[in-house]
Amino acid sequence: MFLEKAKRGYNQWFLYVFTLVVVFLGVQVGSIPVTAYALAAAGGDLTTAAEGLTLPRTNAGLALTLLAFAVGVAVLLFCVVKIHRKRWTDTLTGRERFDWGRVGFGAAVWGALSVAFLFLQYGTGDTSHLEWQFEAGPFAGMCAVLVLLMPFQVGFEEWVFRGYLMQGCALLFKRGWAAIAVTGVVFGLMHGANPEVAEFGFWVAMPQYIVMGLVLGTAAVLDDGVELAFGLHLANNLLSSIVVTHEASALQTHALFVDTQPSMSAWDGAVMLACGVVFLWACNQKYHFWGKVNVWGRLRFS
Repeated sequence: MFLEKAKRGYNQWFLYVFTLVVVFLGVQVGSIPVTAYALAAAGGDLTTAAEGLTLPRTNAGLALTLLAFAVGVAVLLFCVVKIHRKRWTDTLTGRERFDWGRVGFGAAVWGALSVAFLFLQYGTGDTSHLEWQFEAGPFAGMCAVLVLLMPFQVGFEEWVFRGYLMQGCALLFKRGWAAIAVTGVVFGLMHGANPEVAEFGFWVAMPQYIVMGLVLGTAAVLDDGVELAFGLHLANNLLSSIVVTHEASALQTHALFVDTQPSMSAWDGAVMLACGVVFLWACNQKYHFWGKVNVWGRLRFS
């Protein structure tokens, strides 16, 4: 079982602390180029640049933002293999090999759900605040950046939360449900600095991040690996970057539309939860994982 593979290698608590610190520092080092870019875009004004890295909609700014996560992936890989003495796949899946087919299926299911939700959201209400902003050149460049670098951003978050930390929580609490709950909440709180939280309010935006973390964690534990969660997360971030952007978006892109009056409500969290349940049901129809993993029982580490 994926969580039970956590016992392999070296697992002293201080190695987890050390790795998390080193990975955090690695991401900060990887953020130096985008920080320099933000400073240049602000005309050298430190105050303006420090207000946040919500950069102007340029593909260079997008690429540099995502590049920091590629550095994080490289540092985490080094720590898992050289410090914890584990195979990198052991921290991601219970299978012998990482299943890319599951990634594609998870992305397809969540992509279909997201497109359906977008049609309901914008197709049945007032769309006067949506502005078409398609420009072929910048849009094509953005898509190239997203295809090349977005997997690193998503992969970093999935590896840290649904892989590394989830296995650490499994070792600590000995229960699958506890690993899901802790990593789901921490995943949400780690997005607390996102501009959406400042724009729409903590108690409106944060539940959505936590619900997403819980859905991703549940998919990873039930399906015995992070592949479905990775596909869901990747489809979610790609579609949100390609279809609609707004001034409070964490990533500023050359999306097809810009929403000049973005809104968010507490109901959005409930909708996300419902979509998460449908996602798990659809994935179970194909992979038949329901009931194979007892998230309530005590984990057995060999």
